[in-house]
Amino acid sequence: MFERARKFLEVVVYYLMVIPTWTKLTVHNTWGIINVFFITWVRPMKGGLIDENHPYATGINPKTNDFIWHDNVIFKTERDKEYQHTDREIIELVGGHMLKMVQKSMATTNNPEGIPDRMPPSINYIHGTVHYNGAFLIFNNIKEATRHFSDPEFKKEFKRFVRTEKREPVTILRERNYDRKEFLEFVCFLRTMFPWFSNSNGNKKRIGWGNPAPYCSVNTITGYWMDGTYATYTEEGRKTMARPAIKAQYFQGEYGFGRDYTRWPEKFLASFTDDRVKARGLKGNMFFVDNRKLLQGYKFNPEALPNITERLIEKMNLERFAKIS
Repeated sequence: MFERARKFLEVVVYYLMVIPTWTKLTVHNTWGIINVFFITWVRPMKGGLIDENHPYATGINPKTNDFIWHDNVIFKTERDKEYQHTDREIIELVGGHMLKMVQKSMATTNNPEGIPDRMPPSINYIHGTVHYNGAFLIFNNIKEATRHFSDPEFKKEFKRFVRTEKREPVTILRERNYDRKEFLEFVCFLRTMFPWFSNSNGNKKRIGWGNPAPYCSVNTITGYWMDGTYATYTEEGRKTMARPAIKAQYFQGEYGFGRDYTRWPEKFLASFTDDRVKARGLKGNMFFVDNRKLLQGYKFNPEALPNITERLIEKMNLERFAKIS
């Protein structure tokens, strides 16, 4: 009787919190968008602000001489034997993917301002903060991850981690042969559990606002990427923005007692997200860069980054007036 009452209360609280959580998420994500817009277009971050020996560009923990990603795994389930790669290999594929993005904007002898890239340096630097300072959680598949994140105790500990460490968590799934729709629903489930935006990055065709990745790797954007990324502007900041590995222990209890399915608000949000992205046509799910230009081979030149005026002229389709003047 008590257990039935507890589950009923959990469902009631869930539905009461859907709109407040989505509202908080929207406000929080809007603030994040404003900040990305600022470092990309208002005060564009130059390429070459970090060199090839910077931790963001190596991924190496100086205390272990190994990739710091292994030290920053805060939770993982027992790995099913069916999966090809070990957890060590998976974390290096995911971390290495973000590392390569950073390396395109690092200073080298031949390219002191980095190399031309589809992404502006600001976006690449953000991935530096995420891969080096972030934390990783590893699950076998969508259902297992859902069971954990819907477990009240796991959810509470996840929030405690973010509150205490002030880092960006990345959730990795070992399963590569996933259903894209189900994956987007899982991501929207996370957006309903927590007041932070989550990206649907994966190894299959893009869906929602996700980007290509070696494995499903969901970055839950807590906003702490701003600390390390804004520090990149100054020489002093660049010396201190790479944080030590996580020392504290988290998720020491027994978890995975939640539901393994998504509810209709999460499915609705997934459908709405998918429809919204599809309605953008060739612009796709690119928000800070124009995918139509990327499809034509455009790359950001780190030596001559576009500014806000050029961006607005392009946005308003007024290039011809600029040429006349």
